Amino acid sequence: MLEEERFLLVKIINLFIISLLVNSCVIVSTAGSLVGSASTSTRGLSGTIEDTYLTSKIVSKITLMKLSNFSNITVSVINGKVLLAGNIENQEKRLELIKKVWWIDGVKEVYNELEIRPQISFSEKTEDFIFKLKIKNRLLLEPGIFSNNYNIDVVNGNVYVIGISSDIEEKTKIDNFLNNMNDIKKLILLVDIQKN
Repeated sequence: MLEEERFLLVKIINLFIISLLVNSCVIVSTAGSLVGSASTSTRGLSGTIEDTYLTSKIVSKITLMKLSNFSNITVSVINGKVLLAGNIENQEKRLELIKKVWWIDGVKEVYNELEIRPQISFSEKTEDFIFKLKIKNRLLLEPGIFSNNYNIDVVNGNVYVIGISSDIEEKTKIDNFLNNMNDIKKLILLVDIQKN
């Protein structure tokens, strides 16, 4: 077994253990989505595993913080670049969270889209979730856009997209497609192009 394969296997095992500790339901969805999205993602299996592993480490670190509204924070990772979006109770907690994420091995960049806002209502969360599903469904049907290359979050009605396009044409298509959606009030696009 090659050294790289051993390293990858250790990461998969660690991901599984971390997922078990964080939430037992995550195991089934993580394993299924990991293999499914890796097969059609520009990042491939190893890139998808790396990002999923890093996401698990970040979520584990955040759960150890004493946040009153942890469920209001979303974490998306693509190629070591981390998008933190959502609501946090105060500036001190936001700075503490950003520092902790930066200290995690494998983090290359952090996009801070956290707003200071203590709580959001259940109906607001539901609206965001439904809108996220709408956008994902629209992307699935759009030719030339590989939706598994992108993570989409909707928080407070704002749409955050982080991802990696396979080429300039795909990046142009997703930029135009999302910018032409009239029901998006604020769009943050963090999309790179795959390096060959």
